[in-house]
Amino acid sequence: MYSSNINKIIFINFCQRFHLYVHAVALLLLARGLTLVQISLIESIMIFTIFLMEVPTGVLADRVGRKWSIFASTLLLMTGEVIFIFARSFEWYIFIALLTGTGFAFASGAVEALVYDSLPEEGREEAMKRAMGRLGFYAQIAFVIAPIIGGLIIGDAGVDKFIPAIALTAAALLIGAVVCLTLREPANYTSEKKPGSMTLLRDGVRLLRHHQRLRRLAMLVVFTAPFTGAIVTTLAPPYLVQNEVAPFEVGVALSVGSLLAALTQRYAYKFEQWLGQARAIAVLILLPGALYWLFAVVVGPFATLFAVILIYGFNDMKGPLFSAYQNALIKSKNRATVLSLISMFTSLFLALGMPIYAALAEHSLSFTFLVMGAVIILAALILRVHRLPRAEGA
Repeated sequence: MYSSNINKIIFINFCQRFHLYVHAVALLLLARGLTLVQISLIESIMIFTIFLMEVPTGVLADRVGRKWSIFASTLLLMTGEVIFIFARSFEWYIFIALLTGTGFAFASGAVEALVYDSLPEEGREEAMKRAMGRLGFYAQIAFVIAPIIGGLIIGDAGVDKFIPAIALTAAALLIGAVVCLTLREPANYTSEKKPGSMTLLRDGVRLLRHHQRLRRLAMLVVFTAPFTGAIVTTLAPPYLVQNEVAPFEVGVALSVGSLLAALTQRYAYKFEQWLGQARAIAVLILLPGALYWLFAVVVGPFATLFAVILIYGFNDMKGPLFSAYQNALIKSKNRATVLSLISMFTSLFLALGMPIYAALAEHSLSFTFLVMGAVIILAALILRVHRLPRAEGA
């Protein structure tokens, strides 16, 4: 049951990431008359929705089951894609952002919680690093395949050519929703008596307040967030086009970067074994900041494509490791709630940062990347990433 459940989650996550037009969505919205500020505002609304819905959906996942939370997530994301086919106004895009944000919130804590509880108890933390590495690997493989197929469908990024790509994206989500119905809740979850919603929330807040290791890990997750989604969907495509990169090549760059990200996330645990926990995490947190600085100063199609591939390949390499560290410190009964609380603060940070970066981008994209890199590096230095406390059992 353990491997079957995790394999299904990996497949569902693959379907959720099989987004055929994500690499060019900013170009589509610009063609439909939106500005970069409006596009970033849509992104911020989606992220702020995740912020608002993280805790309610996390509590629901702990109360009614992680399986049904993942199913709700997939269904909401599919609904958003269907509406996107017909949407033609800024207001409709805001509504889609609300649906999509709620969908992501339903999955954020539930997926990790179900994966962790589906693992055998012996050696669970090390197994979690590998499991989340596999999850990240196949999610990135979806991003490798989807932009290439989507690029062939979209071609020169004409507005009408996006419709088939959006429809196929919705179809992939429908398949994922069907697979959700076959998931099984782990025995250690179903056998536990479920606390009340307020008890789950109160215990989760207490844990984050008083558990030094978990609080330190959570702060590093929040304040060194690399804004990968903003780079892929909003800021990088116009910057690449400015540097004479064709829309199809933007999709190819995303695919190559996704392949690199698949490998870096799949084998992040080996990087930690080779370098040691503290050094590995310091490198993986500081590297995106340095890469943003590189992206800001390079010019020309080849150099900018190479830089964005590196950014996308290494930005989230630390994810599987942090997932294992955090889950090892949280009890099963409120796992989704605590993970959702951490994601909530991350979403708030992203929602506040996106409009600021978009406003800067209206004047200078390269300066925006310099600022993004500086924020990551400064946050890591203030939090003294080199003194990262060891997770229990790490």
